Parts: sequence; structure tokens; C-alpha cells
Amino acid sequence: MTLLKFDGFEGYSSPGDAENANGIIGDLSGSVWSYQTGRNGGKCIRYNANNLYRGIITLNFPSIDNSRVGILGVAVNHHYFFKSTSTTYPSIGFGADNGSRFVAYLNDSGVLTFGTWNGYLMDYDTVQLKLDQWYYMEVKYKCHDTTGISQFRLDEQLIYDFSGDTKNNTTGNTDLDYGHLISGYYWNHNLQWVEFDDVYIADDQGTENNDFLGDIRIDVINPNGAGNYTQLTPSAGNNYQCIDEIAMDEADYVEGITPGNKDSYTYGSVPTDLDDAAIFGLQIRNHCRRTAPTDNIKIDPFIRTGSTDYSQTTLDLSDSFRESQGDIKEKDPSDSGDWTQAKINACEFGMEVA
Repeated sequence: MTLLKFDGFEGYSSPGDAENANGIIGDLSGSVWSYQTGRNGGKCIRYNANNLYRGIITLNFPSIDNSRVGILGVAVNHHYFFKSTSTTYPSIGFGADNGSRFVAYLNDSGVLTFGTWNGYLMDYDTVQLKLDQWYYMEVKYKCHDTTGISQFRLDEQLIYDFSGDTKNNTTGNTDLDYGHLISGYYWNHNLQWVEFDDVYIADDQGTENNDFLGDIRIDVINPNGAGNYTQLTPSAGNNYQCIDEIAMDEADYVEGITPGNKDSYTYGSVPTDLDDAAIFGLQIRNHCRRTAPTDNIKIDPFIRTGSTDYSQTTLDLSDSFRESQGDIKEKDPSDSGDWTQAKINACEFGMEVA
């Protein structure tokens, strides 16, 4: 199981929710987050520069130790090519806090320069990006002084391939713990923006999703009816109608206090133009918080297929809303086989008070 994170930035009520769910750290001074229409009719995140300042977006994720190869993919759309005053502000980067990383720079003409942090950089004048056009960028990187790997793909075409010493000259072989999705310095016009969408992070372990996934898309399906369980209390109306909105709305909800009580829901169908072979995995997302001062109350998200419930990672609750993305399921838990449209459409998804 190697797919560590994915998000299409659908279903959030604010960019801050997306930050919290993904561990995104942005240097937001003088810059503004916003939601816009994404590549496939859903949403993406836009990052607006404001006057003369830099913007840095860092996506944190579970550490990938230096025996493994990390893989990052993200869709990027530039409205204005920014000027970088130094090589410390990449368009996309993937690496460790100590400076060992893969980097790809975009100059103000849209020409890519990329390589490893310790000096193996090369200009690719033939790779000329255009404004206001989506590109899918993928990085494969391993931080090591002898067995390091650094590869870059643009729209599924491998255009940079390096192996050898990929560590920072002043540090040892370190773990990967972040991805710079986009950053810039001295953006000198407040109409400059960059959008990103459909991001994934994986590693090279196991037999599933252990290499470049290609130009992926991430779709969201939402509850559309009552499932096998309706044991939680709705704020008004039917249970499923309290949680069927695309973006979180605190005005309606379901709640419960009795351990073992469950709610499950039927969901809308997977988009019919999605090929079964392109389904890499799924995950459940819940927005939840504690509504009474009850110690140790938790929820267990679950998948119900056939007549069996398959629990996911238990989530501790607090007084503030938490985003539960649960375990990524690369295989159908009922038969360990690949997901298909039909299998997903037959599932119910829900939560249990624990």
C-alpha cells in the first residue's frame, strides 16, 4: 500500500479547511488563498500574490525514509510567470527540511530549470510553458549520496532523469517530509496567481501505486440517501440530508453519544467517464467535532459492502472541527481486489461512535 495522500480540493468550505486537512503551511503574508473552478469542473486552490512579496505553499506528509523513493504529482496553472531572485524559491520541490531536494524553477519566460539541490541543475530551453494552461508535473526523488534518484515528468513525459548523489552537500542522507507545490519571490503585480489541483503523494513500496501515476484526477461523491444504519440523531429532517452538502455547513449535522451507534449512507455514482483501470484508491472524509464535554469520544469511519462493515482509522474528537480523511483504500476490503465503478457504487460509507 503506497498511496500516502491525494486531494482534489473539493468539498472544503474554506481554504483554511484544506490547509488543516493536508498539513499545508503557507507563507501567506501579502498573499491570498481562494477557491476557483478546477480542471474537471470541481474546485482548485488559487494562490494570489499581492504586491511585492513571496508566497510559499508547503504540503507536509508522513515521512518517507531515505531507503524509499518518494513520488509527487500535482496539476499547476500559471497566470503570470514570476521572477525568482535566487534558486531558493522553486516552482515545485520535493525533499527534506535540511535542503536535500529536487527542485524545478520557472523563470519569467516560462522556461524550466531543474535538478537536485546540490548543484546538478540544467536548463531546458525547449520546455516552454504557456500561461493559463494546466500542466501535470510529477517528481520522483530519493535523498541519498550514492543511490539517489531525481526524475521529473511534464504531462507524463520524462524530461529529467538523474541518479547518484542527491543529498545536500552539508548534510547526510535524510528522510523526505514535505513537498513545495508552488512558490515565488517578488511577484510584482497583484494579478499574479497560480492554481494547483489533483495532488498525490506515494512511495515505491509494495505492488500498488509505487511509480508515477500520471495525469490523475480526483473526484468526490456525496451522500444521496439513507443506508443500512440511521442510529445518530439528525439536527432536522433525515439523517443523510444533514450531511449531503458538498462543502461543510455547520447549520445541520448528525450527532450521537452512545458507543456502537452508527450512521451509513448511500452515495452518488462514480463519474461514468472514469475508466476502472484509472481508479487508484478511495478514502472517506468526515468533518466532525465533539459537541459535549465527553471524555475520549471518537468516531470510527467505515465502509459497508455486501453485509459487512470494514472499519477505518479511529479519530479522536475535540471541541474544534477536524477533517478525517481516514485510511486510503487501494483495494476493496471485501475481496482484496481492485476497485471498480460498480464496486464503489454498491458501497455505503458511514461512521460509528466509539
